[in-house]
Order: sequence, then structure tokens, then C-alpha cells
Amino acid sequence: MTDDGDKKGLKAAIDQSLTFLEKKRSGASPLPILPEPFGGVFTPEKIQRTLKLFREVVVRAYDPSDLETQVFEKFVFVGRPDEDKGPPLLITGYYEPVFEGSLEPGAEYRFPIYRRPDDLVEIREESPSTGGNGKRKIGRMENGKWVPYFSRQEIDSQGVLRGKGYELAWLRDPWERFVLHVQGSGQIRMPDGKIWRCGFAGSNGRAYRSIGQLLVKQGYFPETDLSLQRVRDFLNDHPEKAEEVLNQNERYVFFRPLPEGNGPLGSLGVPLTEGRSIACDHSIYPQGALAYLIADQALLKGRGKSVGKQTVRRFVLNQDTGAAMNGSSRIDLFCGSGERAGLAAGAMRDSGKIFFLMAK
Repeated sequence: MTDDGDKKGLKAAIDQSLTFLEKKRSGASPLPILPEPFGGVFTPEKIQRTLKLFREVVVRAYDPSDLETQVFEKFVFVGRPDEDKGPPLLITGYYEPVFEGSLEPGAEYRFPIYRRPDDLVEIREESPSTGGNGKRKIGRMENGKWVPYFSRQEIDSQGVLRGKGYELAWLRDPWERFVLHVQGSGQIRMPDGKIWRCGFAGSNGRAYRSIGQLLVKQGYFPETDLSLQRVRDFLNDHPEKAEEVLNQNERYVFFRPLPEGNGPLGSLGVPLTEGRSIACDHSIYPQGALAYLIADQALLKGRGKSVGKQTVRRFVLNQDTGAAMNGSSRIDLFCGSGERAGLAAGAMRDSGKIFFLMAK
């Protein structure tokens, strides 16, 4: 069992999960009750014990062979639900984009990102079967009645939030704004060179829809060519279709300023680690837990041209989630920050395997 990642990054990611679990154990909000095979087994206490033991093994192992021996001696591996009869596990990548922007609008900066609006209402339906963390309903009140919150088309094309004081920053390009929404966090480089970081603060509650899959279904290019760069190239070549295509994903994300740190914050509230943090459905997979990931990753050359594939085999930590992470057959690997990470993330889309570890 090889690990092709950076040991320093692995220890950092483990420490972030331990920070989350310590807060979770001392707080009032429990982790959701998971279905089999994780339910009742991957408790915060057991996950915490597993991470501490694994960190000791990583630090003390004198070579990869010794690490492999100790891992098999001291840990058990739990595969994903429905591995044999369910759909294949799809592994994709995501990243933290870095875009040019401004805290003030101008001729160059015309496309705003918004903070969470004051009229957005979120209702959580309590459910004993999920530890009190039931489904959420997000919308607003109109004439005394609850209605769904505004769609992407209503916000960006029709400007229903414009001028209400919700603007946080302005970007140069609507595509970059859309990418920021899909990734959920990012860095914005100001005209003076300073970096301003923002993170997820909420959404309009609408369903996520992949515009890449939409373009594939409409026959513009085959699924084998699907990548973030391929979608961007299509929109650049067909600017008259861009607004219509982007609006097909009705889900809209709102942001909040983040302090300077080592990485973007995942849904657990701890910084993500490049190549070590994953996002998945937290109603199925245990939050903060250690896993072993096997996936194919594109080998990139120059401006992101794929020249083949390499297999990723590494230990990862479950530290994030997202709208597209729905069900047991989706895993997203955090690829880092900036343009190169974006190219790697955009080209990552293949089947793989994942196994969660528990101390014996």
C-alpha cells in the first residue's frame, strides 16, 4: 500500500481533523447518524483514536514498507456502501481559484459576488433518524408565504439583488464568478496586489446542475472530453450562449470574507490541505475520518493538455462536502489553489476506489 502524497501535508490534514473532532466532542451538536457500514462504528471518539494512532504510525515508520506493515496490523478497512451493486465511484477534483477583482465596482470589475442576503430564510426539519440534522428548506417570505429563493437567472441576469448592499466584491468575468460559485471559495487579487479570501456562507437552496453534463447531452462534445477547461473553451467560442448556459445551474452561492490562513475552509470549518482533503456526502461518509483513495489523475503538459494518466494512491481526510456530492458514488479531491490546481481539478474525472480506516 503506497502513499504518493506529501507526508507533511498528511500530518497537517490529520491535525485539522483532530481539531474538528475535539470541538465536536466538546460541543452540543452531534455528528449525524450514518447508515451502514459506517453507522454506529465511526463515532467521534473512535475516529479521533484512529487518527491519533495513525499519526504515530506515520511519524515512526522508517520507510514505506514499514508504514504498510503497521497499517495492515493496526487498522481495518471499510469500503463504500453498495460497492458491488451500486454505480462506480466517480472521483473528481476541485480547487480554490485565484481571480482578479476589486472591493469597488468599476469599468473592469462589473460582476458582483454577494454576501448572504438578509431575507434568505433557512428551515431545518428535525429528524431523529439523522441525529436531529434533517433536511433544509431555503427560501424567502413573500406576502406572508414561503417561496423558493431567487434563481441564478433572477440574481445575475435580472439583477434582483443589485444595489441592496449585499455586494462583497466585483470580478472581471461572469465565467470566473460562476467558477467561484461551483468551487465554493476562492482568493481575489486586488488592484494593489493584496489577496482577499472568501468562503461559502450559504446558497439559494436550488439544486445543483452540471453545465458540462448539459453540454454533453446537447451534443456539443463527448463526455470523454468533459473538463472545466473544455466548458470554458466552449463558452469562449460561443459567447452568445454563455448567459443561457450558466443560468441552467440555478444554484447560487453567497460568500463571506475569510481571514488569512493556510488554505480555504471546508465544511468542517478547518483549512483544507492540497491533495489530502476530500469532499463527499456527509450523510453517508464519516466526517473528519481517514480514508485511502485510489484514483486516476490526468498528466498535464503546458497549458493543461492531457498527455495520459497516473494513478493516485494516498491517504486522505474527509473534510468537506458540496452540492454535487450527493450519494455514495461521488468523491471530490481538493487539488490546491491557483491556475495549475484548477487545470488538474478540471481534468480529474474517472472511476476509483475508497476505503475508510478504523483502528482495530
